[in-house]
Amino acid sequence: MDDIAQPAEKASQPKRVVQPRELAFHQKVVLRVLAGFVGLWSRTLRFKWAEDVQSLMDSGFPPCVVIFWHNRLFIAPEFYRRHFSERKLAVLVSPSKDGAWSEGFTKLLGILPIRGSRKGGRAAQAVRDLIAAGKAGRDISFTPDGSRGPMYDMKAGAVTVAMKTGAPILLLSFNCEKSWRLKSWDRLFLPKPFSQVGVQMDYVGYSSQIESRDAKIVAGQLKVRLDAMNDDL
Repeated sequence: MDDIAQPAEKASQPKRVVQPRELAFHQKVVLRVLAGFVGLWSRTLRFKWAEDVQSLMDSGFPPCVVIFWHNRLFIAPEFYRRHFSERKLAVLVSPSKDGAWSEGFTKLLGILPIRGSRKGGRAAQAVRDLIAAGKAGRDISFTPDGSRGPMYDMKAGAVTVAMKTGAPILLLSFNCEKSWRLKSWDRLFLPKPFSQVGVQMDYVGYSSQIESRDAKIVAGQLKVRLDAMNDDL
């Protein structure tokens, strides 16, 4: 669910396109075992939200660009599976070796992975694939500070895709009652089993609430709104 920047047009020779890495058979077996364990763990979580979030969930809003911080990545798929099961989701996944694990895991969750990144010459194709997924009726998920940070850095890729598709933006936040935090670059949240997770949403209608055509300016505005929804900020 990483972010991707809008590809720049250059007259120089095109970069060599990095082919997405794939998992070996034994790695796929390990992944299925791991996914089963994570699935059992995630099913113990208890989600709660206020009336404004419930009203938004009941409104049946159109396919949108979903944005949340990378360190909430463990929680988001279970929330979508449980409470947005009728909505189809596409996510951006790195073409790297680590991305191959993410691709396999998202497929097991019924999520469409799209391989691409700002590096490796796959940015343009990834943007085209994301736009196509949005036009096909899928929500498009981004972690704008992924895949390597800095933490809570709102890159402009998600806004770029929203601009090209006209899709609204959904800012999504999860705040854990009890959790562990990994010593990774994003300090990933791992909610403790059977703990409570607070859900917050902020729906941003692109045509009605976003006036600037500068993706970086809009990304800065969205960062302020998303930061306000996270208890650790």
